[in-house]
Amino acid sequence: MNLKIEHKYSLKTLSCALLLVLLALAACKKAEPTESSIDLGYNFFPSDSGLVKYYAVDSIAFSDISHSSDTFHFFLKEEFAGLISGQTLQYHREILRSVRTDSSQNWQARSTVFTILNKNNLEWVEDNIRQVKLTFPIGNVLSWNGNQTNNLGRKTFLLQNLHQAYNNGDTIFNDCVSIQEALANNAVEEIFIRSVYCKGIGLIDFTNNNLNTQLTGVSGYKIRQKLIYYQLP
Repeated sequence: MNLKIEHKYSLKTLSCALLLVLLALAACKKAEPTESSIDLGYNFFPSDSGLVKYYAVDSIAFSDISHSSDTFHFFLKEEFAGLISGQTLQYHREILRSVRTDSSQNWQARSTVFTILNKNNLEWVEDNIRQVKLTFPIGNVLSWNGNQTNNLGRKTFLLQNLHQAYNNGDTIFNDCVSIQEALANNAVEEIFIRSVYCKGIGLIDFTNNNLNTQLTGVSGYKIRQKLIYYQLP
């Protein structure tokens, strides 16, 4: 009789122990992060249809012939349209660009650019030139060849200041990342190209300085594109 009771008690104990192990394994499995729960950084460039962004653009053109400079100021509007497909590109989104010099004018169509946001990177297509602007997961790669999708030769893009605040002079944006696209400063040229992206907004600041500093004088340009307003869809 005692042996029979001990046998039942052992089976009950074993069943309880097995149940606890299964529950522990289930809890561990549930705690493992899934790909959908990991922030890969796609939100540094939201591209939903209906997103509209407004920029103030200032540019200076330098001439080494006339030894003068011309300053231009205008406003740029980017409207994110729908997804389309083409023979040479996978599904991509149109961004319709229009400009005006002041609020009293109507917007004038200027150009169309395209973006391709896939699992690994953000590609930007402008004037038939295709570049890799961002790589994902954001921060995993600190430098890459921005020209890997064209034949213009290697151009090293550097990731900087990830998850840092950025002050454009008028507004402080939180959780940003800067991408240095070009940098040169020597006796014959001064080049600086940088894009700044803010999480949940996209591109908030773009600088493109390209100066030739020969003995005849300075030629080239400086461009600053700064976000002033945006509308989410």
